[in-house]
Parts: sequence; C-alpha cells; structure tokens
Amino acid sequence: MFLSEVLGKPVSDALGEKIGTLADLVVTPGAQFPAVTAAVVSLGRGAVQTIQWSQVTITEEGGLRLGFAKDSIKIYQIKDDDLLLKRDVLDKQIVDVHDYRVVRVNDVRLEESESGLFLVGVDTGMRGLLRRLRLEGIADKIARRIKWRPHTHIIAWSDVETFERSEGRIRLRVPIERIAKLHPADIAKIIDELDPAQRQEVFESLDVETAAETLPETDPSVQVSIVESLDEERAADILEEMEPDEAADVLGDLPADRREDILSEMEPEEREDVEELLEYSDETAGGLMTTEFISISPDMTASQVIQHLRKVGPDAETVYYIYVLDSAERLVGVISLRDLIVAPPRKKVESFMVKQVIHVHLGATIQEIAQAMEDYNLLAIPVVDDENRMQGIVTFDDALQKVLPEDWRRRIPKVWSR
Repeated sequence: MFLSEVLGKPVSDALGEKIGTLADLVVTPGAQFPAVTAAVVSLGRGAVQTIQWSQVTITEEGGLRLGFAKDSIKIYQIKDDDLLLKRDVLDKQIVDVHDYRVVRVNDVRLEESESGLFLVGVDTGMRGLLRRLRLEGIADKIARRIKWRPHTHIIAWSDVETFERSEGRIRLRVPIERIAKLHPADIAKIIDELDPAQRQEVFESLDVETAAETLPETDPSVQVSIVESLDEERAADILEEMEPDEAADVLGDLPADRREDILSEMEPEEREDVEELLEYSDETAGGLMTTEFISISPDMTASQVIQHLRKVGPDAETVYYIYVLDSAERLVGVISLRDLIVAPPRKKVESFMVKQVIHVHLGATIQEIAQAMEDYNLLAIPVVDDENRMQGIVTFDDALQKVLPEDWRRRIPKVWSR
C-alpha cells in the first residue's frame, strides 16, 4: 500500500456516514518502522480533525471507517516530534544512507498488519511519481509499446534520515553516528547535494578529523560555502588537519579578510606552510605542490631509513619516493621503496640513491609538470627553488585534477587517499 493510494479517500463513521476525506497520516519516529498513530481528516471548508488510528480500519475499497459514531471520536493531539507523511515527507529531500545520496520522495510505502499500519519505506523512483499523478496505468501502456519500464525504487525507512521541525520549517536531522561512519568521499557526495542550511548541519556534526578528510572531496564552491559558515577557530582546526596544499586551495578561494582571520587562528607551523603555498599561482608547481614529503640525508643507512619511515610515514602524503637532501636542504638524490627494501641494511643511501633527479621549479606550469610526469612515469615529482632547495612535491592526482575537464575530475579517485 502507498500513501498516494489512500490520500483523498472517504472517511466514514461507524454508522457509514461520511465525515470527510483523508488528508494525511501521522507517525512518531523512533522505531525502525514507525506505526501510524493518527489520521488527519479534512472535514471541508478548511476544517480538519486528527483522529487516533486505534479507532480506524481500512475498508476493502481503500477508504477509512471509524469504530465510533461521529460524536464519539477520540481526538489525537499532534506532538512536536510527530511526522505528517504528506506534509513532512512527500516531495522532500532525504538522505539515503545506504547509497550515500540525496533523493526526493515521490511516494511513501505502508504495510498493514494485525497490529497496525506501519511506515516501511519511501519510493524515489519514476513509478512513485506516476502513481502520485494517477498516470501509472497510462504510463504502463505506453511503456509496453516503447519497451520502457518505469521503475519503483523503495528505500527502507531504516536507511533514511528523517526530519525535525525548526522555526516553522522542515530540515534534515543527521546524527553523527550515521553520517560520520561513512567514507569521507561518500559524506562529500551527500553534502554536495544538500542546500546550504542542511549542508552546514551535516558538516558541523563531523569531528575535526572526519571534516578535514571530507572537505577536500566536496565541490570547490561548496568548500567555500562551508568554510564561510564556520567560526574561525573551528575552520582553523579543520584546515590544520588537511594537507597544506589542500588547505591553501580552500583559503585561496575565500575573501582576503576572511582568509586572514582563519590563518590567524592556525598554529604557527601549519600557518607558515599554508601561507607559503598561497604566494604561488595555483596553475604553477608552487601552487600545486604539497610540503608534506619524506626526506633523508645521504649518510643514513638503509636500516636507519626504515626506522625513520616507521616514525614519519603515517603523516606523509606519499612514501613512494624518499628524497635525499644535503645539509642545505638541496635535492641530491631520490630512492624508491623498492630500492630501500632490497638494499643491505648497513648500506648508505648515497651509494644506491638515484642522483639525477627529475624535478620541476616553483614556476613550472601544469603542462610542464604533466609532461615530465608522463615522460618519466612518475607518481610524484619534486619541486625546487632556484638554488635547488627542495620545496615540496606535486603528486600525480593533483596534476591530473588540473588537466582534466571539470566534469571528469570528481570521477577520478585520489592516488594518495588515506
């Protein structure tokens, strides 16, 4: 049974006298499949009456019959947390936490049993909309001719985030335990589809670490909207947890005064890294690079490097390449993980490192970076200044994101996803 099939049906009392038509059904959220607790009956001329469901039975014709005469009806008082299925659910956006998306409700699925009538799911498919418009039969005839099949897509109510009222409107209630457990990329997909108020509510429910992993996955315009809605201290906490290049990308799109307010709340070390990146155009190596990379000295042994990796590796964006710097921070060599694994434990890095390191300068264009990475089959490329001092690395996914068309960028998973 669907809500659209019973809305507008006649409601009669125990004597068979029609008293009105069904205008809505009331449920109280909380259970996995909430029971219908009341029926809202339109009496005509704008008058309505809410009747306890315990007095109601559904007739074979789909109408409602009360167990009492009209003058003995028990009125139901609607509570603050009650949902009215037509008013609060139909045509509303909901979060499908199973498929990680925001969908619109076209109809509501109900199931009747001996113990009552229950809300079991919502229909977000085309058939639900056709059913609402009373076009399902006609559509089926047309569909058979053109071999098209309008689908029903039922989402179980347990996989739906429900609503709560605030200041006279309906908004999504998104508890931390449901959304925060999703992968950041899936949270981002949901956030991108919400309106600004709902988006802010979801994001504020996330802890700092989850928020820092989710923000870079959202659309750039959404990133700006989110950061603008946060207070400076929380925005700074989140940006500090992000890779410096990602934080710089977000801050670079903000108005200058807002950017400075947030930077002033960041810890000195993180702020310095981000400010350095903000000095460069995002179309150059300086603007694309991250300052998170692993460096070692040439006089370290293979065994010492492995111990070093165990300490710093979890905080690095990539450990595919390990860069060798001299005492002046100049780039003098590079080793791969394979080089390190096969090297004898006591062998010094300077004896097996690659000394001719492919690199780009801070002002290198995205085209130059991409060409070098393609020519030498690199997953990351080091960036140096005019004195060959190591400044950062540009990773393959960051370069790819820049050269791909906008509609392709979100389809490509990040190489360095953590």
